[in-house]
Amino acid sequence: MALRGVWQLQKLVVNYCDWGGSSRGIRDFMEAHLPAFKEKNPHLEVVTELVRGQHPNLKGIYSKILVTFLFHCNL
Repeated sequence: MALRGVWQLQKLVVNYCDWGGSSRGIRDFMEAHLPAFKEKNPHLEVVTELVRGQHPNLKGIYSKILVTFLFHCNL
């Protein structure tokens, strides 16, 4: 969403585990849908981080330095 032409969400960080069962859904999403999502949202920096032994989570970093953590297990 843009406010006065400025996109509020600046960066999206996806943390996942490469072997954990709770990360299976996010791994499938990254393989099937993330490339198209990045292409449709060139203004948004999307970063994936491998964090072994942890549940997957998303971090949204907004223009006003507000960070939102969205934790999703078994996506």
